[in-house]
Amino acid sequence: MEQATESTPLIPLDISTTNISPSLPTITEASAESTTTQNQESKVQVYDVSIFNPEDSTPIIFHDDDPLIMLYKDFWILIKNIKNFFLILYPRPSPGKDVTNKGLVLQAILIIGSLVLTALCLSSFFIGLPSPLISVLSLTAWIYGFNAYAGKERVTYQNVIGDDKDDKEVWLFVNGIGTSKSGLKLILDVLYKLFGRRVIGVHNRTFGIWFDLVECMLQRDLLWNTTDTREGYNIISKYVADASKEKIVLMAHSQGGIIMSSWADQLLSDFSHDQLKKVEIYTFASAANHFSIPETGSGPAFGNVEHFVNERDYVSDIGVLAFAPPPPANLATNSPNVPTLSGRFAGRIFKRLKATGHLLVTHYLPPGNSILDDPAVVRHSKLASYLLAPEEQALRADVPAARRPAEKPSRDQAKRTNQAPPSQSEAGPSSQTSPVIA
Repeated sequence: MEQATESTPLIPLDISTTNISPSLPTITEASAESTTTQNQESKVQVYDVSIFNPEDSTPIIFHDDDPLIMLYKDFWILIKNIKNFFLILYPRPSPGKDVTNKGLVLQAILIIGSLVLTALCLSSFFIGLPSPLISVLSLTAWIYGFNAYAGKERVTYQNVIGDDKDDKEVWLFVNGIGTSKSGLKLILDVLYKLFGRRVIGVHNRTFGIWFDLVECMLQRDLLWNTTDTREGYNIISKYVADASKEKIVLMAHSQGGIIMSSWADQLLSDFSHDQLKKVEIYTFASAANHFSIPETGSGPAFGNVEHFVNERDYVSDIGVLAFAPPPPANLATNSPNVPTLSGRFAGRIFKRLKATGHLLVTHYLPPGNSILDDPAVVRHSKLASYLLAPEEQALRADVPAARRPAEKPSRDQAKRTNQAPPSQSEAGPSSQTSPVIA
């Protein structure tokens, strides 16, 4: 069995900072000097990955192969890391943090339905019963029926009442597998309380965890652009082309990391490096198999790229940790120096050792054990510098979650804005033709 990291040569450089993540501003919003952070023992290794030699550093799975062979190799990556599959929800999440009761019921229905349909299709393929036509029609009716129930809207906002901290910034988040729209709103609430920014939520629609995993393989091996991928990119490209926006912060979790990787590839095709300098990308437990950040004469194409992972998170194991080179064996946690390695999964990687769990709120951003509060992350992460001071976070935590009365008008306004073409003088040469619009 081939391992994705075996063909990735490591080129450690003993440097304190690298141009993958530019010099961080003075941390005024985050409480870097808080007593909690000072007394906390770091569990995070930090290292950079850059594309020094794309040919030599390309994992085996990226070599030109038949798509079915690529899916086969990906399948064995899933099997190789199966030992951590049952730790996805450990520690056990508390109700109402990452998923609502409505979301739990929906997920149970979708999981049962997806497993029944899978059994039906396999039975049709191997023994001919029921008729393959019945299986295909059942699968089609299930997918289109659920899409009709869920509606066309793929963009949503937080529940808690609040406004933007800076109207010259745009923050956007795309969720991972098994996330209902109500669960996405819970995540947006947490992000608002942490950073003080209203975050646009692009809903990566769930069809049940099993079908979501199948979709992940199709997206990253067959480059399949789903509806949420296309709609999210149309929003992003509009803001990148808007000269009045000085910072575009893109965040993703889990399967959303695959979508983010696709967006990054498309942005590199449609915009100049000068335009992309205002784009910052942050992923948690990314399931992607690559992340492209070509080097330019003035540094990386994007303003900043960071990836946060728990060492024993199954999705991280089959994603970023499977395709990025491992850190040097002697790399200490919270090291003042950040080594640079050669690899295809580019960006600054924050690897929390011996940590389990995959849920964003429960396992990555819980109060008191957030990966963003780890001393190594506070020291080396630009995203951590955007955190509000603890006392300000506490004030926002006291705001009751309530559905915003202005949400529908805001959504309608956003939709009207997204339909307006960007200025010809601002947009990149390819973005004027909107190549990904279905």
